[in-house]
Amino acid sequence: MNKSRHLLFLLPVVLPFASYALALHTGAWDAAAFIVPLWYFVLIPLLDALIGRDTTNPSTREEAELATDRYYRALPVLCLPLYTGVLLFGAWTLTVAPFSLIGAIGWVISIGLVGGVVAINPAHELIHKQTRLERRMGGLLLASVSYGGFKIEHLLGHHVDVATPKDGSTARLGESVYGFVLRALWRNPLRALELERESFARRHLSWRVLRSELFGWGQSLVAISLLEIINYVEHYGLLRRTLTEGARAGQPERVDITHSWNSSYAFTNLLLFQLQRHSDHHAHATRRYPLLRHFDESPQLPAGYATMVVLAALPPLWRRVMDPRVAAYRRDLTVEPSAP
Repeated sequence: MNKSRHLLFLLPVVLPFASYALALHTGAWDAAAFIVPLWYFVLIPLLDALIGRDTTNPSTREEAELATDRYYRALPVLCLPLYTGVLLFGAWTLTVAPFSLIGAIGWVISIGLVGGVVAINPAHELIHKQTRLERRMGGLLLASVSYGGFKIEHLLGHHVDVATPKDGSTARLGESVYGFVLRALWRNPLRALELERESFARRHLSWRVLRSELFGWGQSLVAISLLEIINYVEHYGLLRRTLTEGARAGQPERVDITHSWNSSYAFTNLLLFQLQRHSDHHAHATRRYPLLRHFDESPQLPAGYATMVVLAALPPLWRRVMDPRVAAYRRDLTVEPSAP
């Protein structure tokens, strides 16, 4: 219930400004440009390991308080002006700073990584909510990284088809993160367009470019790639069983807390609006982030997302760590899932 700890999401916002200040002080512009990836993929994994996991869940009384507290609703919305400021500052710095080519590449990567956490991550929280304002703010955050189609594909595609061969955001067992990201970058925007057209048709509306949520401007590739790597981590190798009896025979079982990888490492969860409690999110998609719960029966990642992203970048090591966990998960199923 300590509200101040939920302000940790501000860390990525501060990092580009801290990098600029350090470069001014030391003159090491190229080195300072890489502070964000240093934090993301070295320091945050270390902090996760040192601080450990938090598996506590809110009590019934706390749930009632958290569900109506405007403070927690405001924090994801606040990310829109914050990331807009980071984008403007990042573009200005790129034009005035004495970067070499390597430093300029590092700076673009850094701003994209901030977008992955401060734009896409809160957008994911907001697009699931029931108020029009929150959904629109989520759409604007996605537009800031040129990935407006994620809203359509995620809500109408991923949450319907998760952990089935039909879902482009569920990584196949044995698939490398590089192949997965390339497939997602190609397939998911096309799938979003298809789903949006179907949605318009159901409402007896004609599809128009100006009505579409698929289009936006700005830097995006790094932020989008980070999103898809996280998707890879969240669903690698997991499949829902195919029902064999009843009215829904031949269809996948309903989504529950066993169909997404969970991670309850405290530091990264506070940084990411509890995104790592992903099993509960998929089972209860509209549940607000401070209410997301840890369940021991959910498949558990061995580390937080920052560590898992580094691990995914090394496919042989990733498979050595994760494939036995997927095999154990599948052995626990009473019915073998359909093959990918």
